[in-house]
Amino acid sequence: MPLSAGSLRRRPKFAAPLLSPACLHRLSVPGEFAARLDDDDATGVGEEEEEESGRRAAAVLVVGPLGKVWRVELRRSPAGDGEAWLGGGWSELAAAHGLGEGWGVVLRLERRGVASLRVFDPGFCLARFCTPHAGMRTKDRPRFIKLLQQEDLEKMKIPEKFVQQHLTETYTNNHQNAIIVCPLGKFWRVELQREQPDVLLRDGWAPFLAAHDLSEGNILLFRYEGNMVFTVEVFLQNGCLKEYKTAALYLTDGTEGPSNAPQQSAAKVGVSPVKRKRTRRIEGTCLEGPNRKSRASPISVKVEPHKKHVSIVSQNSFTKEMTAYSIHSLLSVRGTFCSQIGLLEACAITLKISMKKKGSWRVAFKTANTYGYINGPGWRKFCLENEVKEGDRLTFNAIETTVWHVVIVHC
Repeated sequence: MPLSAGSLRRRPKFAAPLLSPACLHRLSVPGEFAARLDDDDATGVGEEEEEESGRRAAAVLVVGPLGKVWRVELRRSPAGDGEAWLGGGWSELAAAHGLGEGWGVVLRLERRGVASLRVFDPGFCLARFCTPHAGMRTKDRPRFIKLLQQEDLEKMKIPEKFVQQHLTETYTNNHQNAIIVCPLGKFWRVELQREQPDVLLRDGWAPFLAAHDLSEGNILLFRYEGNMVFTVEVFLQNGCLKEYKTAALYLTDGTEGPSNAPQQSAAKVGVSPVKRKRTRRIEGTCLEGPNRKSRASPISVKVEPHKKHVSIVSQNSFTKEMTAYSIHSLLSVRGTFCSQIGLLEACAITLKISMKKKGSWRVAFKTANTYGYINGPGWRKFCLENEVKEGDRLTFNAIETTVWHVVIVHC
């Protein structure tokens, strides 16, 4: 069936990785983020004050790291030049959390008029305002933020504080691989290299930047999943979250060959090898800025001019955080995903955690009114034999309608 293009839907975010003293009193935000945050129904400043200031103001709510809600004024220039900033109430919020010069913040839009706040200390690590509970959930996982400089384009230093707090036990060799999960769901293998006292992302890092059209001034937000696996979010130079269209479209004749997909025995991450012969790739680009031809790709496949079979588009995947119910009873599958891959009736689906190895699991798929679901003994066997636990994140990629590759990230 035809595969439509579209954007990966993410909540809008804004990142300011290095606050200046002025930002502690007035935080400038891009007009496009302000337009989404602005709640027209919210109560703003008094009309007389607004008229006197010559600037439009609205009240927004900012949820701090500890859950306290702060009322902050969002001001926008009436000149229509896109100028916007957080004013009244922002300085009090910043002071209450100890923000200073060199700190960083990330705002995420929760809904109109409401944003949540993450704070990063001068060591570029996620600031902890209380001791995390045992068994960290996804939202509590360690993070660090990075503003790309010229020296980061060939190799990038991981913040020293982050290494000391989270990587010392796992990083035991001078040369070890890390896996980076990019915004489009692709897996990249990048070599970690120690150059005392630093730990660097080195071999594979420059191709990763090139493939995602990243350069000096872009902002990266890393989240550590454990076992040397990182997910990354990309921000534009203006601080807005970079929006990607649907990921690259790969055409294949279905044969297999050597792989450049990440292989890492220490981490419990299933990744499929995919062929690397002559490639052609059609890649969605950021909504902002001109298209650029990608110079590298994490996974590439052979193209035969007479073969028309479409193997997979990254939009034909979904990720689930596992619960006790989804492991022992049923795993729901959204109806739009089923429609996209032509899964319209009950059938058996083959799950594989490696496209090279022969091991697979047949599970029952059934349909309901507006969604599908997987259940039965085959599904429970898959979870048992792959040690799937509550809190693990599983990404399902439809290689064919009834053949799915599963990537497991254990919590």
